[in-house]
Order: sequence, then C-alpha cells, then structure tokens
Amino acid sequence: MTNNPIAVFDSGIGSLSIIKELRRELPAEDLLYFADRAHFPYGNKSHKELYEIVFNTINYLKRFKPKLIVLASNTPSVQVLEEVKKRVTDVPVIGVRPPLKEAARMTKKKHIGILATAGTVNSKELEAQIRKEVPQHILVTKFNASPIVQLVEQGVHLTDERRTFDVISRVLGDDADEKIDVITLSSTHLPFVKRYLNALLPTVRFVDPAQMVAKDVRKFLKFYRMTKKSGSGKLQILVSDGKREFEKSVRAMGMREPVEEVFLTF
Repeated sequence: MTNNPIAVFDSGIGSLSIIKELRRELPAEDLLYFADRAHFPYGNKSHKELYEIVFNTINYLKRFKPKLIVLASNTPSVQVLEEVKKRVTDVPVIGVRPPLKEAARMTKKKHIGILATAGTVNSKELEAQIRKEVPQHILVTKFNASPIVQLVEQGVHLTDERRTFDVISRVLGDDADEKIDVITLSSTHLPFVKRYLNALLPTVRFVDPAQMVAKDVRKFLKFYRMTKKSGSGKLQILVSDGKREFEKSVRAMGMREPVEEVFLTF
C-alpha cells in the first residue's frame, strides 16, 4: 500500500488548497485529484443527495486503489461523512471541518465568524459542532459564502478584482471587523481569495484548516506505516465536467499536469 496514491476530491477547484499543503507536507506521495464538477456545488445539495454523491464517489475512486481518501470539502465532511464511513470500511477517509477550536482559542473579542457554504451554514451538524467546540461565552456569526465559492470555481477571482471585492463585501457586510477578530475559512475554495479577505478586513485573522488536514494525513500514514519515503510525488488530475473552464483555472493557479475528463454514472 505504501506506493499507492492518496485520492483527494471535492466538487471542483477547492481540493487544490488541500493538495498544495499535502505536497508541502508529504512531497514523496503520489496524489490523485478528482474535481467532481458534475455535482458542483455541494453547498446547495440536500443531506440525502450529499450522502449519495460522497458514497458513490468513494466507490468510484476505489478503482485507483488509494491508500487513503481525503474528502476535501467542508459541506459533506460536516453533514454526511460520519454516516458514510459506517458503510465504507475497506478504505480510510479523512474529511475537513471548520477549525472552531482553533478560532475559539485565538479570539480576543470573544466573537468568531464562520465563512461556509449555505449547506454548511444551515446544517444541524454545524450547530452541534459549535455547541461541542465553542465555549458558551464566545459569540459565533455564520456567513453564507456560497456566492464566493461560485466565483472561485468560475475563476472570476483571477480575472475580475472589482467583482470579487463586491461579492465578498456583500457576503461579509459592513462592520464585520468591528465585532469579529477571527474567521474560519470553512470551504476549501476560500483560501484562494485570502488576499481579498485580508485587504477588506486587515484586523481579522483567517483560519485555514488545509495545513491541519495535511498534518492529520501525515500522522495517519506514519501511524499505519504507509508513508512513501522516497521519490518525487506525481499528481494525476481528473474532472467530471467542464474540462475546458476547469483546465484554464488550474493552469492559472500554476498546475501543469494534464487534466483527464471522466464520465460518471451517478
């Protein structure tokens, strides 16, 4: 299993923020990146739809014999991953969740924000995580970042600064930084607009869980003695829809590997 790839997937470009950290943390590992644009966006799917998408995608990825699968999307990680894992017992799966404990530790104003998709923001699972991980004396404000996620997936943040600033400003409102000093980037698409966020809210600290996920993967592989020790890791990229637009975005982000379009039956 040591030489088998790590598979990473979400509904599009978001996985790249996790892949960037995995390459830094584990440069010898081969990675399989599956951008499931046929099901983009995950953020507006029902619980049942998300469950079926994630379960079927994991089964699809098994043909590549991954030693580990990373679900690089907060929305299904928060809402359905624990359920899915009860049925998937032959391959380990790691998700990504809002880093609420870290944000609660960091805040001085006792008020944190969560930037996430509509699906995550409105889920009972996120509410349960807040109750469990954020002390009662700390206020939590949730922001629906789905319009920002859409913009990143379309590559608008790379070509149209004014529109990007306008969309982010509308999502955050006028006085977020007066009350809040820490915001979690709880969609893997959001790190790609961090420079915009920093420019709009220079006094706010943004917490990106991508580094934490990469460290979790490294610890997992080490514990189970599956770490690839030598060589230079390769990256294989698959996309399930909209190859031309997707390829344009990944090229603009510095990825040179070929992109292969695949067709799903679910």
